[in-house]
Amino acid sequence: MKKIAIKVDASLFPDALRAYLNGARCHDSSCSEAVRTIFIDGPVRAYLKINKQGSLVREMKMIRFMHHHGLAPGVLEYVSENGLDYLLTVALAGEDGIWEGHLSSPGRLAGAMGEYLRLIHNLPVAGCPYTGRSIEMYTQSRHNINRGYADRQIIPEDLALAAKKLDSLRGLAQDNVVIHGDYCLPNIIMRDFELSGFVDLGTGGVGDRHYDLFWGIWTLRYNLKTDTYRDTFLDAYGRMDIDNDRMELCRLLAGFTE
Repeated sequence: MKKIAIKVDASLFPDALRAYLNGARCHDSSCSEAVRTIFIDGPVRAYLKINKQGSLVREMKMIRFMHHHGLAPGVLEYVSENGLDYLLTVALAGEDGIWEGHLSSPGRLAGAMGEYLRLIHNLPVAGCPYTGRSIEMYTQSRHNINRGYADRQIIPEDLALAAKKLDSLRGLAQDNVVIHGDYCLPNIIMRDFELSGFVDLGTGGVGDRHYDLFWGIWTLRYNLKTDTYRDTFLDAYGRMDIDNDRMELCRLLAGFTE
């Protein structure tokens, strides 16, 4: 993940965060315009996410749930004030899945992705703070269909036909596992393929496993520029739980949500 050195005035941040920022080296590590991410390299190495007020509470709760099971960083602080949310988490040791050292061994990377996704899906759903993700995604999809939105990289076909197919498949969803919700290579942190944990969990919850499986296939294709390692990923995950119709449903849900 990128890191651009920046100067940060700790006095401009909430009181609870200043001790982490004072005297620390800071880097901009943002991956989108909507969410600002600062890497704090001080006595405590951490990542600070900043977004509009109320927008990071879901991620905070999912991180705490996953951290309890040893699969996510610890939450150091969550502050919501003056129109902004601040989420400070421990920086996991290692590099993300798009680090050159990981991408240079694509077969090993795809296998690790399958094995580590199974760890998430094997978690107990009891205690997960968000449930019914497929219903939520379908509701969001119908809203976006009505306003003419779709991700054309995921849904290149006629949108009316895709919407009709979504409606016909929606009843197949099985929300019976904890899902990451954005299972892409940048959100998997490893040390030479040994898992440190998962990040960016704001769209996770109890959902259909095929949603994560779809994104796993998609991120390998996008980052490796080939579908060669699709089967390696699915074999490592386990073919016995894969259903093609539910995979298609989840492709449509992914394409019609933002």
